[in-house]
Amino acid sequence: MSAFPKTRAAARYAARHARGELARARAAVLTARLDACEDIPAGDAVPAVFHGVLRDLVLAARDLAGPAWLEASGDDPDVAAFTALQATPVPPSPAELDEIISRVLWARFAPPGTPRDGTGPAPGRAAGHDRAARSHVPAA
Repeated sequence: MSAFPKTRAAARYAARHARGELARARAAVLTARLDACEDIPAGDAVPAVFHGVLRDLVLAARDLAGPAWLEASGDDPDVAAFTALQATPVPPSPAELDEIISRVLWARFAPPGTPRDGTGPAPGRAAGHDRAARSHVPAA
């Protein structure tokens, strides 16, 4: 299992669906930062040697989301939790960090109505579409 699976999924989505070339490039940078996190041991207490790697991950996510968008969305609890990461002296556990970063990226890049964890029907697909296809019943 790779480190930061939720953030990785959100970064891949942003890389495929972001409108601008700059956002796609920043998604690639975030993916590279995620690759650098593969050696971080699982658990709540992250050794201090990895704190810089995690800070780089947060900064890459901030750049992808966009400081202006983060500031404009500051009243959103997920954005506020992400923004607070920059002031914490010790990063949270990788699992918690994965959750915080991925929620911000989904809020920024997912189509309206998509849950912030990236689950739910595929973008552009109605929720009942798959059920109708499996049962061979024409969709109404």
